[in-house]
Amino acid sequence: MRTVKRMMFLAVVSFAAAAIGAPVFEHGIYSAVSLDGEWEMAYQPYAHEVVEYPEFRGVQIANAVPGYWEDMVPVFRAAGMTDEFRINPLFERQRFPITGWASDTTLPNIYGCFFYRRTFDLPSPLTSHLSPLNAVLAFEGVRNQVHAWINGKFVAFRAGFSTPFELAVPKGVLKKGRNEIVLAVSNNPNLGYCDYVSGLTTRSTFRATGGVNGHLELRFVKNGLGDVYVTTAKDLKTFTVHVAGGVPIEYAIADGGKVLAKGKATGDFTLSTEGFGFWSPEVPKRYDLTLTTAQGSYRQKFGIRRLVASGEKFLLNGHPIYLRGVTEHCYFAKTLHLPRDLDYYRMITAKRKELGFNFVRFHTFVPPVEYLEATDELGMVVHIESPNFVPEPEFAAIIAFARRHPSVVIYCTGNETRIDCIAEAYLRDVAEMVHERTDSLFSPMSAMRGIEYALMSGKDPTVPKPFRHNAERMARIAPFCDMFTSYQLGLTSYESLNNGTSADLDAWGDVYHGKPRTSHEICIDSSYVDFGLEKLYPPDSPILKVGIFSEPRRMLKEKGLYDRADIYFRNSCEWMWRIRKHCFEKTRAADRVAGYDFLGDINTHWHTFGYSVGMMDEFYRLKPGETVGNVRRYNSAAVLLCDLGNDFNVTAGETKNVAVSVSNYDAEAPGARLEVCLEAASDGTRVWNQTLEAGTLHAGALSRLGSLAVKIPATDVAKKYLLRALVTSSDKPFAENEWEIYAFPQLSPLAPHSSTVKVVEDISESELASAMEKGERVLLLGAGPFKSLPTTYRIGMAGRCSGNYATVIKQGHPALEGLPHEGFCGWQFRRLMEGGRAVQLEAGVPFDPIIDIASSVKFPIRQAGMFEYRIGSGRLLVCSFKFGADDPAAAWLRARLVDYVASAAFNPPQALTPEQLHAVINAPLLSGAKNQNRARNPGDPSSNVRAGAFAQP
Repeated sequence: MRTVKRMMFLAVVSFAAAAIGAPVFEHGIYSAVSLDGEWEMAYQPYAHEVVEYPEFRGVQIANAVPGYWEDMVPVFRAAGMTDEFRINPLFERQRFPITGWASDTTLPNIYGCFFYRRTFDLPSPLTSHLSPLNAVLAFEGVRNQVHAWINGKFVAFRAGFSTPFELAVPKGVLKKGRNEIVLAVSNNPNLGYCDYVSGLTTRSTFRATGGVNGHLELRFVKNGLGDVYVTTAKDLKTFTVHVAGGVPIEYAIADGGKVLAKGKATGDFTLSTEGFGFWSPEVPKRYDLTLTTAQGSYRQKFGIRRLVASGEKFLLNGHPIYLRGVTEHCYFAKTLHLPRDLDYYRMITAKRKELGFNFVRFHTFVPPVEYLEATDELGMVVHIESPNFVPEPEFAAIIAFARRHPSVVIYCTGNETRIDCIAEAYLRDVAEMVHERTDSLFSPMSAMRGIEYALMSGKDPTVPKPFRHNAERMARIAPFCDMFTSYQLGLTSYESLNNGTSADLDAWGDVYHGKPRTSHEICIDSSYVDFGLEKLYPPDSPILKVGIFSEPRRMLKEKGLYDRADIYFRNSCEWMWRIRKHCFEKTRAADRVAGYDFLGDINTHWHTFGYSVGMMDEFYRLKPGETVGNVRRYNSAAVLLCDLGNDFNVTAGETKNVAVSVSNYDAEAPGARLEVCLEAASDGTRVWNQTLEAGTLHAGALSRLGSLAVKIPATDVAKKYLLRALVTSSDKPFAENEWEIYAFPQLSPLAPHSSTVKVVEDISESELASAMEKGERVLLLGAGPFKSLPTTYRIGMAGRCSGNYATVIKQGHPALEGLPHEGFCGWQFRRLMEGGRAVQLEAGVPFDPIIDIASSVKFPIRQAGMFEYRIGSGRLLVCSFKFGADDPAAAWLRARLVDYVASAAFNPPQALTPEQLHAVINAPLLSGAKNQNRARNPGDPSSNVRAGAFAQP
């Protein structure tokens, strides 16, 4: 059965591959007849799969081309299309609460096939000399397949949606005067080399999108000139202008109005780079190329650049570069569909550059030309990643489309798809294609399943060190790969806070055969939902209609938590940026890692029905607490680092040894000086400082600057400090950074406490009820008899139904008097939360905790890390954090809580009856803890591919 299935795939793929047309830029000089505008249209709920001319009767639809079917439904209805449309078979309406996994956002888009028909006239100037010319139908975009007929004769079939394309019109089909064209457009999923083609423009909100979604022209090409692109020699001494067609040309290259080179050629020509500048993110220099033939002229801009792998590093134009990237997730809040607005792409590219990014990875989709024009113009290195499973001819079309752009320097075949023996053969072919047809690098797969992780027992021979991996498969693909986009076992994403170190990441470098690697989708953190964004969406947005905001609002109102949503959001952003900064610095401190793509710069709510992953919201506004200056501290060409790790609590009076280093991918910095100081956060008072001469900081390396003995002032109160570091070069600022440090007076964690307070780490329900009946004051340092879930200082991951996403400390509460905090649990709570518990306060009891812990909005739970109640004549304070013996914050907090409970200030405003106490203790445990990151997403039919028996070793 498996063999039959594979043969069926290969047969369909062969047909599809043969039908894939040349890219739209194959021909550069032509005359055109626009076919945009009104068409007669008819619908059928299944795909048209034969070449026979279709018979149909439709209705006239204005502005049918370009257009997406789902946007045209009101027009269809008004025009009299009364048949029921078949909708996206994966469409579902989400309903909170959700546990386990949350499926992607889906929309009720039309599924099936539309027929299009119209007539057009060919004026005599075009038809008078048809015979020596070629005619092509030039499609800017079709979702997903098209058959075309002209004057009743079949022209071509094309399956593929990644790029614009041309379909050649056979000679003798066109005629003078009136002509008729018919299209059959189907949005069935395309079959690729092994399974359905799958990418971000076919999943989720793009699932079942359809239409002729770009301009359509009939072009009469005047000669064969076209497919023009520029490559740069590896030694940077020459560049070659590639020109297809074999026709004589005169060329001119200009910088503004100044002509730098001109001459004659037939086909390709090579020039020296002397006198030309190189394109880079810092200086995105481009030149104007004009090619003139007897039939006309063709113009385009180009840049001269070359990214190469030099050992485990990258060199751009001979200079070290660290790829500081974002994952472009194809989410466009205002338009939903990919915008065709150059200014929009200029805006987002400029925003990313302002934040220090120099690189963008397009996650399983090919951007429109306007997007690449913006990255060319403003300077952003681009990683083009095809949808998963595209057949080789479509990958060739992607190359031909993208290689015209100097910003495109990396090609990749997809994301998180298993590499098995079928994929190996495909990867080898595509790598050869990239190397023969471009001057760019080849990365096999973003996150290499079947090599680095997701290994299958019995199918993947593995070695255990330095981590379990498929060394045999890696050895087979490494020779034809230039770099790797590495998952790294989640040490820079899912496990960024507590598992693994930068030294571990470096130690793993030997697995990658001396090739550079970037870290795949770092961070994956999430903020709470921001309901204020709803008003920024268009009122008729399909995203709003499926309840992306209304459903969490309804759920939070039912739980009595909606009035807290705004502070949850703001405090989650404060938590989130701290975890993000730590993750970036951990990645940057691994000298054998050459870059990263960050997930993500904005929220991308197509994923898991709400994915607040961004440092910015989906409208490219920084979230609360984050600033451009702060981002650039950890996301610049040169970044200062220290070895504080993830523990920022110290004992007052101690000396803290701190090693400082710099990851320098800026210019070489002579005469470098390191200045480090410790300042009181409250007023900026400097309490310690030291200066070190650092010599010359070489570019392209991680350099240790020195080890410092930071003297923490002795104090009998808790204080927050900022450890600030600045490197200057030739007395000019070069890099700076800062880290929070919390100092607590030295106390024994088991210090004696007041005899009036009953301090327990655990207690039964009956013992607690008895103590309350007796009027005792009880301090419970644990979860005791209450239902609870574990806490961690790792903020909840984006899109998940479990985890915690915000903390709120009640301002001015006497229990925490003297604790430096800003209304949320910062780094001072890191060890308190690791191994602690969040107590559930359900069963309708009053909810006004001292420290509130917000769960996932998809599975809201009323829970707290610290709360108090009056119960009968007794009084109870619960703090369910972990009171570790080696944490100075824990010792301080324990002593403070004992003092508070013993004081007259301990008078909880909320009261429980004994019956309510019993009810809250015995309420069922609520949990979204079974949640998984299901990359085998049920909303994506290709995501289960080769996950079981069909996988090939």
